[in-house]
Amino acid sequence: MAQLAVASIVFIALHILPALKFREWLVKQIGDPAYMGLFSLASVLGLAWMIYAYQAAPAGDPLWITGPAIRWATAVLMLFPFIFVVCGTTTKNPTSVMGKGALKDHQKWTDIFAITRHPVMWAIIVWATLHLINRPEMRSLLFFGAMGLLGLAGSVRQEVRKHKELGPAWEKFVSQTSHVPFLAILSGRARLRLADLGGWRIVTAVLLWLATLYLHSHILGVSPLAVLT
Repeated sequence: MAQLAVASIVFIALHILPALKFREWLVKQIGDPAYMGLFSLASVLGLAWMIYAYQAAPAGDPLWITGPAIRWATAVLMLFPFIFVVCGTTTKNPTSVMGKGALKDHQKWTDIFAITRHPVMWAIIVWATLHLINRPEMRSLLFFGAMGLLGLAGSVRQEVRKHKELGPAWEKFVSQTSHVPFLAILSGRARLRLADLGGWRIVTAVLLWLATLYLHSHILGVSPLAVLT
């Protein structure tokens, strides 16, 4: 368990350091491409270490009780992270490196960004939370808790960075959208058009979701609906 705790701290630290002055100094020394390459490699290695430590850690006693209803609800809700990831990575994203161009192309936000400004980060948060609910043990609290915290911290860091980079254009985007999913729609600041999400994106997300439900037990050894079989 100690190894998992250390691996989780290191993984989170790897993603916090870029927000500090240290990143600017390092980029000046080695260049942005080299920095991004090293950062990507460190992230992959850090995640691999976390997964290894999670599998090696004892499950421990359950911290709370789950049941069939929660498992089924979780399986259905997991469709949202797939939709968020597919739509967020295949739509021009204002939070990406080329975010300024995405802001220029939109006057009103009726696609995935009507739901949230950070679809990929929220996919991580929802995925981690749902898995934590259904894996009520200390090692899951460390692993999925760290991943959920990373998604939340990453979205906040993006907000600060983009505000500095894009100024008024980002402020206008913020005024028409929300960080928390569906909040801008509920408040009337945004209107979602399902057609703007893209039918092929939704179909892709559903197929990936169904494939994951089917393959989960074969790849990871745990069925999402094991309690009902």
